Amino acid sequence: MQKIAGKTYTLYGNSEVSDYFYTALDEVTTSILIDNPNKVDWIDFIRKNSGRKRTLRRQSNAKTDRSHLGNILQLMEKSLSKYITDIDAHLKNLSFADKCDSTLTTSREQYMLYMLEIELVNRINKENFKSAESKFAFLPHCLHDLDKDCLSASDGTDYVCKSCSKNCSINSVSKLLNLRNIKAYIWREADLKKIFRLARSNGQSIAVFGVACIPELVNGLRLCAKYNVPAIGVPLDANRCVRWMGDFYPNSVNEKKILSLLGSID
Repeated sequence: MQKIAGKTYTLYGNSEVSDYFYTALDEVTTSILIDNPNKVDWIDFIRKNSGRKRTLRRQSNAKTDRSHLGNILQLMEKSLSKYITDIDAHLKNLSFADKCDSTLTTSREQYMLYMLEIELVNRINKENFKSAESKFAFLPHCLHDLDKDCLSASDGTDYVCKSCSKNCSINSVSKLLNLRNIKAYIWREADLKKIFRLARSNGQSIAVFGVACIPELVNGLRLCAKYNVPAIGVPLDANRCVRWMGDFYPNSVNEKKILSLLGSID
């Protein structure tokens, strides 16, 4: 997959692969945890503050008298700014209706906190995910091979990849997941709450793996947390679907990162 850029971010940065993003994110997260190694505290802190856009912007730009939040934002900015594209132009050009969309209006500072949140949640939930009896994965439709008609079909829960294209990321990622006894779906119609209730009524522990653009992945991780379901996820390398770009454009996800989270085949 060649280097790609999204509407507001690209995990390729200035490189030909997205691997370096994960190295940088791992390093900055580890450095932040030195002062307080309690990951749950950090996640609570991020979720409490990530919706305060004006405060985030003010603290990110502060030269003196920065708060703890401002220090974190500036540290994240220093490490990860290369992975953010022209958010200001995107926000300026949104329609009135789109300005009411909390995902499309995600700010630069929110992206920084969301990246950190994803890494922390993955570190916390990785082992609980692996030990769950029933594991589901939800992949975005925008990852499919755009040069071929997708032949996926619903099994009653959601759409399942039929391996119709060897050049399709959904096909390759689904195979990685299925080999690890993770039921892979293309998320189009699934009712997560219903899936959670059904699994628990059968006495099964349940866990979720997700792939999505950064803001949507965070939304999914938070929804799972609300229902006490351990979830992990990997962001798309860029946001390039019709919602962001007005049409679908080829996209990718870092499969090496997926493998590092899922581990070896049992």
